[in-house]
Amino acid sequence: MAATVRAQTVPVAFTAPHIGAVRLHPEGAPLGGPFLELGGDARLVLRYDDLSGDWPDHEWTLVHCTADWSAFSDLGDWEYLEGWNPAEVDNVENSFGGAVSFAHASTPIPSRDLAPTRSGHYLLIVHEAGDRDAVVLMRRLVVYERMSTVDIAFRRPMDAAKVPTHQRLEVEVELPPGHRWSNPMRDIRLSVVQNVAWPWARHQVAATRVLGNTVRFEQQPDLTFPGGDRWRSADLKSLAYLAPGIERISEDTDSDGPLWQIRMATDESRRFRMQTSRPDLKGAFTVHNDRFDEVDLTSDYLDVHFRLEHRDFGSMPEVYLYGGLTGWSLDPDYRMEYDASKQEFSLHTTLKQGWYDYQYVTPDGDEVTFEGSHAGTPNRYHVYVHVPAPDGTDRIIGFEALDSN
Repeated sequence: MAATVRAQTVPVAFTAPHIGAVRLHPEGAPLGGPFLELGGDARLVLRYDDLSGDWPDHEWTLVHCTADWSAFSDLGDWEYLEGWNPAEVDNVENSFGGAVSFAHASTPIPSRDLAPTRSGHYLLIVHEAGDRDAVVLMRRLVVYERMSTVDIAFRRPMDAAKVPTHQRLEVEVELPPGHRWSNPMRDIRLSVVQNVAWPWARHQVAATRVLGNTVRFEQQPDLTFPGGDRWRSADLKSLAYLAPGIERISEDTDSDGPLWQIRMATDESRRFRMQTSRPDLKGAFTVHNDRFDEVDLTSDYLDVHFRLEHRDFGSMPEVYLYGGLTGWSLDPDYRMEYDASKQEFSLHTTLKQGWYDYQYVTPDGDEVTFEGSHAGTPNRYHVYVHVPAPDGTDRIIGFEALDSN
């Protein structure tokens, strides 16, 4: 993640209190990011649970946004959507086999009723049917075209002090022959997202040189990212044994909330530790359990207690649990509370059975507060190319993803 949070007006995510386990990924790739090729064969799939006890009657729509997520664009919805807007979330099933009842909803994007007609940044909004102000969830997604070729290479940082801790990208974009952009140095811009960490993404990265149809991006500050450390993990698939990192599993028959209580072992700062080697999901999460098939319907909801040791030496940062489980946002519902008597941060949250990657982050993006930073950490970088459309709005004409290490 980058050194500072970029100012952004469009929300990274929103999840209503009665909504859980929100996932937005390509069909057949549950660990993939929310990136959709315009007119491509693969669609995105939105999945989530409604725990309100009522049968959900929801609709979804897309709102076109600017190239840096600073605002919604001036386009009317008829200029970027075709079909029946908003579209119905029409695949809803009841859960079974668990202590917490919920309705599981899903929809493809695009669906048979609604599809985007142009590339760009979009905010996906799901709301109560007939009431666009009653929003239940929001997530960002990117729609791109494959008009240009994007090649990514990893290089050593130019700053010697960052060589052991950071990763630097160089990007080469091959524009299509006969392209209409007469001034690529001015018109062509990059966005770069490490994993799906929207708060620390880089936007409006300018080109450094142009040779014919080839545009190169070698900006040292904007294309240099802290490597971070591998993600911590919570294995919540089974209630029959203590997976690594779980201190206790108990039942709470007196509470109106989840029956199962999971107490995680106390986490420690990794700031001055060697890089860990345990495989991770690059911040994502999966829904799974070891009892039944149909895991989306049979995985139960759990009360999970996270704890992070922190000696109070006069510095008390805001600390958030972060990752795909928070919608890749600094969600106030995942802000941790500090207990001075125990010298630890603590958070109770409700999670569906599965495997969760997570980290502890601060709003200023200081990645070494509790998590180390190493040049050898595996990360997935998503790089896409922005150009101005004829009407002055944004268009994305190239996309590529590449894993470091």
